[in-house]
Amino acid sequence: MKPLFRKLKIITISLVFLALFTLILPLGYASGESTKYIVRSPMVSRITYTITIVNNEDSLVRDVKLWVPIIRNETPYHLVLINSVTSISPYEKLESDSSNNTYLFWQIGSMFPGESFIVKIEYSVLSFGVYYTIDPALVGTYSTESKVYRMYIQPEEYVESNDPLIMETAMTIAGNETNPQKLALKIADFVSKTLVYEVQNEEKGAKWALANQRGDCSEFSYLFVALCRACGIPARIKAGFAFSSSNEETTMGHMWAEYYLPNYGWIPVDLVWGQMGYQDNMHFSSLQSFPMRHPYDNFFVEYSGPAEADIEAYQTIEIHESSIEAFRNFSLAFLAYNATYRVETAESLYLLSMMMGAKIFAISDSAKLEDALKGFNVLVQKSLEMRDSEKMQQACIQAEYILNLAEGIIFKCGIMIALIVLIITLIVIGMVVHRRRTNDFAVLSGDL
Repeated sequence: MKPLFRKLKIITISLVFLALFTLILPLGYASGESTKYIVRSPMVSRITYTITIVNNEDSLVRDVKLWVPIIRNETPYHLVLINSVTSISPYEKLESDSSNNTYLFWQIGSMFPGESFIVKIEYSVLSFGVYYTIDPALVGTYSTESKVYRMYIQPEEYVESNDPLIMETAMTIAGNETNPQKLALKIADFVSKTLVYEVQNEEKGAKWALANQRGDCSEFSYLFVALCRACGIPARIKAGFAFSSSNEETTMGHMWAEYYLPNYGWIPVDLVWGQMGYQDNMHFSSLQSFPMRHPYDNFFVEYSGPAEADIEAYQTIEIHESSIEAFRNFSLAFLAYNATYRVETAESLYLLSMMMGAKIFAISDSAKLEDALKGFNVLVQKSLEMRDSEKMQQACIQAEYILNLAEGIIFKCGIMIALIVLIITLIVIGMVVHRRRTNDFAVLSGDL
């Protein structure tokens, strides 16, 4: 029986090698040569944001005002609907500032001792995981006269990019590196290795963080932005909310950063969450640099009265999973969800087909699928940037084509594997039958 086992061993090793060879072949669409970023992981959420203001004074507090920066449509990260805004009195107006932040404003007026004022804002949000595909060689040159460069290269409070210690540190990090992308990565690595995470009860800023080598999300962000600006890279603060699960309640806001690259735009960085050139689908921005009111808080309260007046203000943020049906009348969002969801399903099927030998059994269809994925990524990118529902409709058609291709590849691979198994089974049966006949013949020959 040894020759039989030897042949089976050879066949098994061949099949294992075939599987490994298939797995290590790279996916052609992953290089991102024609895309700035890839949008995946669509998630629909309902976010409820509650702000409570309480007058704990024994006397009247006058002229109380409230500003609340809202979560806006910010492609490619999230598309938003404000379902409702409830309070004792309606907000008076929407205000905007030079950084494109938008605020709801309440002129609350006088508050009696023990009186409360509660605001509740409910959003429906479609958010995405966004993966940037940056080739340092394709990064362009900054126009130092552009609005973006002039606005986001200057120092500001807590972002002391002109401080001697910040500037000296930036020069040391940079060395001879001049490519903005490579330099931003070096700065991110420095900040991550230098700062130890420690919650701070008040804003400290970049200079303090560098000198004390610790801080929370604010200090990580301030220092990264300050060092970028000191190196000539436009960068800005982002503030809002971040969650670790799709059903959660928190009282904390969150802060991260972005840096700007010519030919690519704003690139997300959250060093506390370990995200560089990538943003998950549970970051929701309401502020981006230079807010109307200071500091980078999720709401601002002003009032007339003693400077140490006992006015308590706090927030609660809840997130829960929701349905895409909430966006039925928001065509861009509805189409974007369906397109990315279908393509993710197709990619899962394609990964399975790769393990089944797609690169050998379905070479032509695999190439078509990879090319179609490249086109899809570019189409979604353009659709979101232009907020073009017609282009997103084309992306949906492309996604359906990709899904059909993936299903076809799975079917072909399944047929080929079934044929191989059938052939091996027949060979084994034939060999066993042949061996038995040989043994029977030997026995008969011996008897004779």
